[in-house]
Amino acid sequence: MGVEVHDYISVSEKLKSFGVSIQSGLAILPGNLATATTIEELRQNVESDTVRTLLSANKIPYVEIFSDEAQPPYFQQYGSEWFGPTLFLSASLLSQNPHILSVSLGFITNYLYDLFKSSKEGNASLDVIFQQVDGSCKKIHYNGPADGLSEVAEIVKNLKG
Repeated sequence: MGVEVHDYISVSEKLKSFGVSIQSGLAILPGNLATATTIEELRQNVESDTVRTLLSANKIPYVEIFSDEAQPPYFQQYGSEWFGPTLFLSASLLSQNPHILSVSLGFITNYLYDLFKSSKEGNASLDVIFQQVDGSCKKIHYNGPADGLSEVAEIVKNLKG
């Protein structure tokens, strides 16, 4: 199991450079946002739709950054691992709803438990981008067993202070 925390680009500034704005809230970002130089280069993991469905089914509010017509294309990674999307949340969202990330990760963990129940070697990979009060962002990358995803919520809580 591994968790890495790194500084990350300003999500709002990067999206603004593409003519897109982000509202405060939980959102799913393209996985290559930091490296894309044009909006046409943006790609999102195919599991983004799975997570959107989980959030909707469990009445967890999230914001769409792109319209249905402007959704970045999907990319698929193959292997015995589940490659999750990149989740974005702001410190202001956590102030209003401190449990939103841990609850969301709980639903994802339950989904993965069902997905991997026939396999003992199922790993999950997920990125969370946390925008701090000052607008700076941190990237928390998780790779390990599905039941370790709850560790990401604790890291974000500690980053929030």
